[in-house]
Amino acid sequence: MSDITRLLDRGYTMMWREGRVEDALRGLEDDFEWVVPDHPEGAVRHGPESVIEFFHEWVEPWEDLEIDWELEAAGPEAALATIQMSGRGRGSGVPAEMHFFQLWTFRDGRAVRMEMFNDLDDARRAAGLA
Repeated sequence: MSDITRLLDRGYTMMWREGRVEDALRGLEDDFEWVVPDHPEGAVRHGPESVIEFFHEWVEPWEDLEIDWELEAAGPEAALATIQMSGRGRGSGVPAEMHFFQLWTFRDGRAVRMEMFNDLDDARRAAGLA
């Protein structure tokens, strides 16, 4: 496992297994970009506070939320995360599953960007893995 994938794995563990979203994300730089194309409230969030707010908005409508991930190095300063998410709607109780991909870019060992993809082929091309 590369240093970057180890760092990401620890961050995902803090967020999704330990419930420590703020601790996992507070170290992001102010110019960090969190890119979620077609998100209704804007595609790009900047800095740790905005990303933490996004996470709280993302998980609020869910119950029994479960997240699993796999990480793949994509060069010396990038990694691709494959995310499997399942849960039930908090109000409706309807079960749902999502599968998406996050391409993380680093500079000098610090995360500078995360871009979300719904399509594996698109994510792998963007990561230089296809």
